[in-house]
Amino acid sequence: MKTLLVTEDPGIQRRFDTVLGDANSARPAVCATAEAAEIYLSQNRDTQLLVVDFTLAALGGLKVVERLMKSRKALAVILLIPPHSNEIARQALALGVSATAPTSLSQKALSHVLALIREGHNLMLLPRFRTRQQGAAHTLSRRELQILALLCDGQQNKEIAHAFGIQEVTVKMHMRAVIRKLGARNRTHAAMIARDQGLV
Repeated sequence: MKTLLVTEDPGIQRRFDTVLGDANSARPAVCATAEAAEIYLSQNRDTQLLVVDFTLAALGGLKVVERLMKSRKALAVILLIPPHSNEIARQALALGVSATAPTSLSQKALSHVLALIREGHNLMLLPRFRTRQQGAAHTLSRRELQILALLCDGQQNKEIAHAFGIQEVTVKMHMRAVIRKLGARNRTHAAMIARDQGLV
């Protein structure tokens, strides 16, 4: 299975090298940016699997993942996500991602994921336990966490309101609560805090 990894994490690269090597597949190609991945995919039309590390700083959110997917219709895509990213996982599957899985996925679990994808299954893997966040972060409501996840994906208030079928003024109210509870200065700062603390 010809594979492209979009990551800077050497641990992820080692796990895929080992698992694909055990399956007698070629060693995966690696790109550190979405732009490099787009160029690679345009030049290597026989790529069958795209693996995207969602923690990659230069990635740019789910919109970029969607753009990569659209560049190759028959491409299987695995999105590797940080803990507490349930909402992102659900959105990714809705976009057509084949699987979402934790960035810390073991080699054994990874081999099972690849086998299921080869059989045409879509799946969402989540850690069994959620770690309680320290400080004010754990006081966020379920809706506030959902809105925070979409904020981190780069969506504006109007888009978030449409996604949840609520008024834009309601989103603004939730956003003010999120900023206050996280002790953030503004929306951008709240997104940075959420990423740093693994809230989304």
